[in-house]
Amino acid sequence: MILLSVVATLTLSPYFQLISHQYTARHGLPEQPVTAIKVHGGKVYCLAGEIYVLDGERWQKATNSPLTASQMAPEPPPKLQYPKRFYPYQQMPNFDGEPQCASRDAAGHWWIGTSREIIVTNLDDYLLPIKPEPGGLPYHNVTAIACDHQTGWVWVGFSEGAAVLQEGTWRYFWGRRWLPGNRVYAIALDGAGGAWFATDKGVAHIEARRMRLVDKAAHYEQINAARHNRYGFTADCQLLDPEDPSKFRYNATDNDGLWTSITVAAEAFRYATTKEPEARELARKSMRAMLELVYKTGSPGFVARAIAREDEQNVNLSDFSPERWKPSPQKGWLWKTDTSSDEIDGHYFAWYIYYELVADEQERKEIAEVCRAVTNRILNDNLLLIRPDGQRTTWGVWSPEYLNDNPWWWQERALNAMEILSHLKVAIHICGDQRFKDKYEELITRYHYLLNAAEGRVINPPEAINHSDDELWFLAYYPIVMLEKEPSRRALIQLSIERSWRTIRPERSPLYNFIYGLATGKPCDVEEAVQTLQRWPWDLRGWEVRNSHRRDLVISQSRSRFGEWISTTPLPPDERQGLKWNANPYRMDWGGSGHSEEYGGAFLLAYWLGRYHRFIEE
Repeated sequence: MILLSVVATLTLSPYFQLISHQYTARHGLPEQPVTAIKVHGGKVYCLAGEIYVLDGERWQKATNSPLTASQMAPEPPPKLQYPKRFYPYQQMPNFDGEPQCASRDAAGHWWIGTSREIIVTNLDDYLLPIKPEPGGLPYHNVTAIACDHQTGWVWVGFSEGAAVLQEGTWRYFWGRRWLPGNRVYAIALDGAGGAWFATDKGVAHIEARRMRLVDKAAHYEQINAARHNRYGFTADCQLLDPEDPSKFRYNATDNDGLWTSITVAAEAFRYATTKEPEARELARKSMRAMLELVYKTGSPGFVARAIAREDEQNVNLSDFSPERWKPSPQKGWLWKTDTSSDEIDGHYFAWYIYYELVADEQERKEIAEVCRAVTNRILNDNLLLIRPDGQRTTWGVWSPEYLNDNPWWWQERALNAMEILSHLKVAIHICGDQRFKDKYEELITRYHYLLNAAEGRVINPPEAINHSDDELWFLAYYPIVMLEKEPSRRALIQLSIERSWRTIRPERSPLYNFIYGLATGKPCDVEEAVQTLQRWPWDLRGWEVRNSHRRDLVISQSRSRFGEWISTTPLPPDERQGLKWNANPYRMDWGGSGHSEEYGGAFLLAYWLGRYHRFIEE
């Protein structure tokens, strides 16, 4: 594989990863609000009716507490005086706000939280308000505040969640990813960059752990190995008890092939970067699983969505029915039909990367045979994905009859044209068949597929924006960017990715940014990509997320394609749910009880692709 040049390599320094540790009645606390918290003499004390002390991972009643209940209570804020003078064009505080809490920073300023905002002052005649407004304070009712003299960070609690001010930007915490309860009564600094929170449903410790992104990648590898590797397939999982991740069931879903392709590519890039044998074996095991998706159908070149053993116990088969799950000719196996273009996109992406970076000669031959069979089947069926029963799959469509001539398929015209061109380019590279070269040429010269693809992602009407398609766009872009060298054709591919990235750029996706940089050789917001990787949450459980009440966000007049409220600006990954590249980062509210867990593949693919192509180094 040719390493395309990048503008510059960004050398990364260690950063602070925020990690939440939560304590509730399961850890010895009473089932009532925790109204105060203090760190004293190297121990953590909290007030929940009585004083409790943390002993290891359990809270015990503090029989000989060095603190009284009154000493535990936060100190009242200093009294605010109405200024004797105002300065020209000074931003006015909201004097209707009731001072509720305060903390003093190392420079001597008082940060006073009110029921309307934060006011920063020297207690003289100048009051600086930090208001709950777009880009400002996330919420208005400030109930706790603590200034960290070591880091300069300001930790804030609200009646709805919490936040920290870091380098001029607010990070918001809401829900069980961060807090056991969303009403914060008090905050205590831990002396190491983090903070303790007393809430209405328990205690949270948000630890600030210094690490590198490669350390975070290792953490996600552990999660994947523990609960998401189902004999090589990357699987979603259902946690039977969110507090005990050891009890879970795998989910065999429509997208087993696509999620596994992400793992194959991530581990292949990791192996090519580090030469770690573990990465090669993980990539190999997942590639073997992907090949089985073709073998188990018993229909040459047809790819299953998922497979499962008939006697498999610890797995949920999504929408199980005889119409969807078919018996395999290989005794004891089932396979899922109605495979989509999403799955095919992932297979060609993974075949190409594994073939280039990991495969030995025997594996290359096997991948070529499978790639040839799948590609021939698509071509034999007039660029449609036809099931073994003779019916077209719902979304397996790349034919000019649909993309060029059927108005119902206008939203897929550009994407599916790019997909099939990319797939054919991979097949030409791996197999070398003249038939594939001829079809590639025909689609470009006779059916203007490069012109179709140059339209880029659909953005109008806004309700048509499909973030699942965005992932498919960039998985299709990568192989064709690496393989198509003819300047005029490459120019149209670059036009397509330029148009797509221009509208997706605010999302700060490292995967999309790096692939855009490879395609164009232009600056691709590497710093923003790194910030997204740093903000990827440590906890991948699917907790409820709510942001529609926030004052720092603006609700868009448009809605998502599913009718949900969306923000005018994308949310960082640790303030949203949906930790795959097909998720909508503008979606404000998500349900969730912690019974599901994402796998770490989205992070791992973006990180290791960036490392391999030298956008970043550690």
